[in-house]
Amino acid sequence: MIALLTGGAGVVGKALCRELIARGVCVRVLTLPGDSLAKSLPAEVDIRYGDVTDFDSIREAFENVDVVYHLAAILLSTKPGAFEHVNTEGTRNVITASQKAHVRRFLYVSSISVTYPVLTPYGKSKKKGEELVHASGLDWTIVRPTLVIGDGGGVEFNMFRDYVKKFPVYFMPGGGKCLKRPVRSVDLVKGIAVAGLKTSAVGKTYALAGSSVMTMAEMASHVLKEAGMRHWMVPLPWWLSRRLAVLKSWIGGERVSAEQALAGFLYDAAPSIEEAERDLDYHPGCPFEA
Repeated sequence: MIALLTGGAGVVGKALCRELIARGVCVRVLTLPGDSLAKSLPAEVDIRYGDVTDFDSIREAFENVDVVYHLAAILLSTKPGAFEHVNTEGTRNVITASQKAHVRRFLYVSSISVTYPVLTPYGKSKKKGEELVHASGLDWTIVRPTLVIGDGGGVEFNMFRDYVKKFPVYFMPGGGKCLKRPVRSVDLVKGIAVAGLKTSAVGKTYALAGSSVMTMAEMASHVLKEAGMRHWMVPLPWWLSRRLAVLKSWIGGERVSAEQALAGFLYDAAPSIEEAERDLDYHPGCPFEA
């Protein structure tokens, strides 16, 4: 069996390569031309170069592939239309390439943010990607990771961690009451691997989260305890959080819009994982357990 991973040179992609190889799968990775991260992929990986936004550059990579794991996406950007261009139209190209190469099995890595009551531009782009997958006619499975922690990955959590540690006094939008169910990178990777290989997962969407639900304030306390710091949290009302543009700079810097920076503090992301536990033998731990 040959599995093609788009965006497979990233942190999660590399771990997924190792997981699939350990399961006896031949792995091919599609990554951007000149991507220096490709050098750190396992030696067994067949590396192909192309850009998911350029159909002609990726078409050949899909030849003789049995299953596509579509991870390629951008998470942070303030450039107008960037999420639509890469996450939505890139997904359209990957689906088309799969169809033309007669690949039947398709695993789409979406995001739990598609469940937010108000979608950010990123969430909208991933939601549109899901709609394209549904209409593709392929044997699809969709997974929706929550907040990823561990192995150097998890851009959103890393921004949150750095923000909490940055100043001795830090503001917490909404008082940090928002609920999260963070997932360990190692658990996420296993869940993705199995979801793309099991025929019983076809036509289903799974939330891939950790074992424990906690508030943002509780996560901040774990971060500071691990770092040996004693910082003081100041709860910040939502109306004031939205007005303080400086908060956006502290949380995400120039890479992220104020809307996206604050969305994670506003909306719960603590989904049930019962379906994944039942169908995928998915039994995650808690990222903050000793």
